[in-house]
Formats: sequence, structure tokens, C-alpha cells
Amino acid sequence: FNRKWYQSNDVIACISKLTHDVVQEVAPEVESHYIPHAVNDSIFHIKPDHEIEKFRSDMFGEQKDRVYFFWNNRNARRKQSGTLIWWFKEFLDEVGHNNACLVMHTDPRDPNGQDLEEILTVLGLTDGQVLISPSKVSPSELSRMYNMADCTINIADAEGFGLSTLESLSCETPIIVTMTGGLQEQVT
Repeated sequence: FNRKWYQSNDVIACISKLTHDVVQEVAPEVESHYIPHAVNDSIFHIKPDHEIEKFRSDMFGEQKDRVYFFWNNRNARRKQSGTLIWWFKEFLDEVGHNNACLVMHTDPRDPNGQDLEEILTVLGLTDGQVLISPSKVSPSELSRMYNMADCTINIADAEGFGLSTLESLSCETPIIVTMTGGLQEQVT
């Protein structure tokens, strides 16, 4: 924290409790306010069953009845994208490779992450067990993706808040998360 960056009358807006706690500890004389993330519930909400069924059919065809897990994060090392794929393969080995699918909405070759396509090849997950959605999509399309999922996953090793899981909860799709940072608030 560089004290030269602010004047005595400045206020810091913190979007995570962790950041707010750090500011309070490092510079208690600085006025700071915790302003939590929010989602637009006119976009991120549960959709009617018939819309979810149609979306699943359009996206997955005959495979629409699998259990779908959704992961929506940047492919950065702290987000644990490669670890998730390894764990998902172990899960598939237990439940069957045709019974579940992981949809990862991310850049598979992010320079700050792992080469997800290589990991899939090495693990032999090349038959639709893990699908990667690399293109930017609109918030309404993202809402449909949360709705089609049976569960959203975030296993980051450090997460200030976890906006994707809040969006998922707003769509009434359950989440599996690590108990770190802002994710703790969402599950407790």
C-alpha cells in the first residue's frame, strides 16, 4: 500500500471483505467502504424448465441427460483449472465417463494459466467429457449456461469474491466451492 497514492480526504471502495480488511489493517486512518458485488437479477434468474430443456437439447443433443458441471473463470493458475480437470477425471472414473460433463467457460490457452487442451489430451478426455466454451458471450447467454448446469464449481485457492458463483446462485443453481475469501460468505 503506497501512502503517496491518496490524499487525506480520499475514500477507497473495496469490492471484497479481504481487501477492506487489508486496507483497515495497513492504513486504518483511510476511509474505506466494503461495497459487495451484485448481479442483475433481471438477467441472472431461474429460467422455466422448458427453456432449460431446449437449451440443453440445442447444446448437447442426445447427451442432454448427463449431469453438467459448469466452471466460469479465467484460466489463471490460482483458479486451479488444471487441477479441476484432473479431479473431474477421477470423478468420471467412479461414475462413468458418459454420465457427467464439465463445461469450462474460459480461454484454454490463457498465458497466465495452463494449456487445458493439452491436459485433456494427456488425460484422455477427448470424447466430450470436458467441453470448453472460449468465446465471449452476453450476460443473458451466460445466465442460460448457469441454468443448464446442475452445479457450478469454483475451486480457486484465493478468491476475493467469486462473482460467477453469485451469478449461479442467482439462477438457483447450486455451487461447489473452496472455503476461501469471498466464497465463504456465499456458502455461509
